[in-house]
Parts: sequence; C-alpha cells; structure tokens
Amino acid sequence: LSVTVDMPDRVESGDDIASGAGTYTVTYSRPFVGNPAVGITAQNMATGDYHVVSAKSENGFSVTFRNAAGTAISRTFDYTARGY
Repeated sequence: LSVTVDMPDRVESGDDIASGAGTYTVTYSRPFVGNPAVGITAQNMATGDYHVVSAKSENGFSVTFRNAAGTAISRTFDYTARGY
C-alpha cells in the first residue's frame, strides 16, 4: 500500500511595481506550501545598480534596489514566484 500526494504548481506574479527608495515588501495573495522560487526583472536600471532579495518565505519577500555606491534607490520591477 502506498500513498502519493501531488501538489499542483502555482505561479504568482506582479508587474510594473515601483519599489520606492527603500525596502519594498511583496505579500502573496495566499501563502505557498513551501518556499517558492522568486525571479525579479528590474526596469530602468543604470550601470552598477543591483537588487537584494531578503526575508523570502511562503508568505512573500522583500526587495531593495541599490546603486553602485550602495544607496537605496527607487526602481520599477516585475516578479514571478513559482512553487506549490
């Protein structure tokens, strides 16, 4: 006797979100069962700009955009979270 459980994959995304010059927190419409994979696509980036994803969990994540000097900046971004 065996039991197999298959959780259907789930994708949640957001488009054209303005981060503001600080940490922006994304909260999913409903929590994932496990910690999902998160992809960020940034827009209007300049040379040396980068982003840091933190506090990633089943409920959401935080993202901060920084310039080459490490100063928090405002950028527009899209995200995709994939999990189950």
